Amino acid sequence: MVSVSAGLKISAGRARALLVGCAVVLPSAASAQNVELKVWSQLTTASQTDVIKKHVNECIANMPGVSVEFESVTLDTLYSRLLTSLQRGDVPDVMNTTEGVVAFLSARDALHPVTGIVDKLGKDDFRQSNLNAVSKDNQIWAIPDWALHQEVWYRKDLFAAAGIQPPKSWADLLTAAKALNVDTNGDGNIDRYGFAVPMARVQVAAQTYFQILYSAGGTIFDPKTGEYAFAAHREKAIEALEFMIELYKAASPPASVEWSYNDFRTAIVKDQVAMTNEWGAVVLIAKEQNPEMLDNFSVFPFPGPDAGQKPAAALAGGYYYLMTKTNEAKEAASAALLECMFTPERLAERTNSRPIFAIPATQSAFDNSVYTSNEFVEKFRPELEIIFNEVMGNWYRYGSEAGMNPLTGQIEATSFVGDAIQNAALGRSTAAEAVDAIDQQFRQLIEQK
Repeated sequence: MVSVSAGLKISAGRARALLVGCAVVLPSAASAQNVELKVWSQLTTASQTDVIKKHVNECIANMPGVSVEFESVTLDTLYSRLLTSLQRGDVPDVMNTTEGVVAFLSARDALHPVTGIVDKLGKDDFRQSNLNAVSKDNQIWAIPDWALHQEVWYRKDLFAAAGIQPPKSWADLLTAAKALNVDTNGDGNIDRYGFAVPMARVQVAAQTYFQILYSAGGTIFDPKTGEYAFAAHREKAIEALEFMIELYKAASPPASVEWSYNDFRTAIVKDQVAMTNEWGAVVLIAKEQNPEMLDNFSVFPFPGPDAGQKPAAALAGGYYYLMTKTNEAKEAASAALLECMFTPERLAERTNSRPIFAIPATQSAFDNSVYTSNEFVEKFRPELEIIFNEVMGNWYRYGSEAGMNPLTGQIEATSFVGDAIQNAALGRSTAAEAVDAIDQQFRQLIEQK
């Protein structure tokens, strides 16, 4: 645990913090007190947390009376610790986390809206999809920091050699994947597969599946009404799963039915697969394990079912900063801290702590020289333009299609989607039976909510 402090004072009245350059000016009040903020981050990688702590230090250095206790909290303990902190009444004042946790805290009436902060920063600067995921009741409940994104990462050198263009439909994708299977010895043993279809039970299988389902226009909840819609999309859901299984059997390593993140990322870096749905993490992995591969990577959005129609949506997500309900002094300090954290330069620097995997959620940071001067951003700028403009603008996270929904975190933390998908892929059930099993589990979660 790391404490950072400015050693000054903050007014305790209901004060709106006004940023002037890097300094925070707080209106005077009759009484004043020192304020200590608890700041949690779900990120635990040192390269990322070090930058967050640096920005917190820079901001509170200009905030009278504010000190900060900073802590990184691992995902495996996050929800249990949040429940304990809620029971004790000492929830973190500011938190860096995903949309699922935002929804989790919102359902427990623990959040303070950040609509005013977003408006002050410039609402139009943010990707609307990122704002949608944390909006409810005409309020915004967390500030988008950087975006997660999933698209197809592929070997452009192999595409060029085979005369293949980026696919525009599921049929094109299947054809390209089959064409890129390589059996060097002609003995039926494939040396390089066309497309990795990973299906680890927790998170990965669901992410692979919902990327395909969203591209076809299916959702769990209706984006406009918020009503449960997965059952109404049953035929699309079956079709999506059937295509996923067909792609797996035709062009993915048999072992990928159990693959998790490191497996399929390493596979494309090591020339074992030609394409895979990915979040951009392959870039730093390639730098470490096979730098020559970096020149061969490019991206395209996962296509929709038909060539004449763009994919309806993509699967993505993001990291956000939220503030909780506490008291007037802490809320004023939290708001001031968040405003200071969201200069384009700081957002760009946080994003570059894990380049390509993380992309700024604002246009101003995406165009800022701090971001664009990063060596990986420079190298992959054409791919980033595709992701920023064609993927990040229209995405859902399972369960949050209509905005914040506490089921998002529950779906992500359970394995019933992955279990059903694996059963279908291994021939233990039909795709229709798997979809019906998922539907039943969704209904049970809704009833328990």
